[in-house]
Amino acid sequence: MKKLMIIDGSSLLFRAFFALPPLKSALGTPTNAVYGFLTMLIKLYEEINPDYIAVAFDKGRQTFRTEMYSEYKGNRPDAPEDLRPQFSLIQDVLKALGICVIEEEGFEGDDILGSLSKKFGAPDMAVQIITGDRDNLQLVTEHSHVFLTKKGISDMLEVTLDNMEELYGYGPDKVIEMKALMGDSSDNIPGVPGVGEKTALKLITEYGNLESV
Repeated sequence: MKKLMIIDGSSLLFRAFFALPPLKSALGTPTNAVYGFLTMLIKLYEEINPDYIAVAFDKGRQTFRTEMYSEYKGNRPDAPEDLRPQFSLIQDVLKALGICVIEEEGFEGDDILGSLSKKFGAPDMAVQIITGDRDNLQLVTEHSHVFLTKKGISDMLEVTLDNMEELYGYGPDKVIEMKALMGDSSDNIPGVPGVGEKTALKLITEYGNLESV
């Protein structure tokens, strides 16, 4: 079986930046996020041994979601000054390594992850999704696994159809309904007042779906 590893580039670069102390090249260019990203990439390559690799990035802050809801991610500060130049730098390095880099105007990296996993996940193609965003747990299928970044730049949690419900209490088909009830503070999306993750899970477990709540 072939393996496709899809990486949430923006998520991993942010994680690497905040996990490592400042580093700079001889020219004074910040490089700690790039160094951390490549460290994670090498470790993942050795562990997963993929046949294909694609790295998806966000492109700007304006997407079809901000058109629908102008406050979407409106609570997020701009990227730190030392991180900004490292986005183009890591993309240049990845392209030099022959790795496919994808970004699309009006869409987030998460949208690209979803599109690729849906298109290529099949009995003859195992998809490994590398991300720090639990929203992507909705992409878990028989053929697509999600590897969630945990502590620092070394720990990963593999989430599959076999262990997701044990880990979180719900399956991939309930991710959107859970988010609808409890909201998502990191994306500035309000939920039902007074409903957190535990209450949302209790309601979904008791009633089966959002329509019945």
